[in-house]
Amino acid sequence: MRIVCVDDDPIFLAIVTEYLRAHDVEVVGTFGDPTQALREAQAGRIVTDLFLLDLEMPGMTGAELCAGLRATAAHKVTPIIMISSVTERDRVKAALEAGANDFLHKPLESVELGARLSMVERILQERRQTAALQDEIGSLRAQQSFGFGFEDAVLPNAEEGVVDYLVLENHLVSLGWSGLPGTVVICLRLRNALWAFGHLERLDYYDFLSEAAEQILEALPAAQYRLAYAGSGDFVSVLDRGSKPDPVELQMALQSARGPMWAAYRELDIPAPDIAVGMPVQAPILGAVPLRLLRAARMQVVAGDGIMTAPRTAGPGGGVGRNSAILQ
Repeated sequence: MRIVCVDDDPIFLAIVTEYLRAHDVEVVGTFGDPTQALREAQAGRIVTDLFLLDLEMPGMTGAELCAGLRATAAHKVTPIIMISSVTERDRVKAALEAGANDFLHKPLESVELGARLSMVERILQERRQTAALQDEIGSLRAQQSFGFGFEDAVLPNAEEGVVDYLVLENHLVSLGWSGLPGTVVICLRLRNALWAFGHLERLDYYDFLSEAAEQILEALPAAQYRLAYAGSGDFVSVLDRGSKPDPVELQMALQSARGPMWAAYRELDIPAPDIAVGMPVQAPILGAVPLRLLRAARMQVVAGDGIMTAPRTAGPGGGVGRNSAILQ
């Protein structure tokens, strides 16, 4: 995280700089003159993730500087924390109305500063995730033929660990007669996949599959780089020899796993992915066939999707629209 500090007291600037370094934060600029800081910002020469502004400064108050920063294109939403010994309600209100996000009081405490920095880091992380999601949406919508059926083996978007189903098949084939025996394959079925396919728009269903993949990767670390979506709600994982998870323990882990969209689904009354664990299938010493092994693993999961009611927020035609629901 990059921070710019503005305070007319050079001693306090030195103190806060040391505090920030103790929190492994990069101080990209300090200003003793608020008007100079504003000129630099207006000229586009300040790149920062957070401003720390003193409230009481000669020539320009922290509230005035805050308003000036908010008027620039680059810092309309940059987090701004005011630092002051002033506690009068009117002055605090003026700074908040000017666009300040929070207050810290002098004398500054390292623990309190660390808590505020953690809050700002969470805000920045959420903004990065939103920006990445919007880029992904734009990329998918740019593909005129974007769409897939329920049975199609698409590639969910997870942070890491998910491969195309064809890649997973090829991996099994490449193991050969000497490497395949003892290899374990397990199927994890998204029981409410059919419900989601029928009620969600395609982009939202794609995210639903990605959410399920994230939960599986969290609950089954051994699936890293060996997990694929086979279509029809089935995720298949190829594990190394000697790795044979307990289905009951894995099912419990999946019930407590939380993907990145879990909170949003809860708020929108969209059910989280409901994943059932099949019994692991181990390739025999003799006569192991890769595709037969995959089919056997998928047959180990109890068939059937949960019967669920439609979500409260629905778009045209019964689908939950991304723009009308998830991104708002």
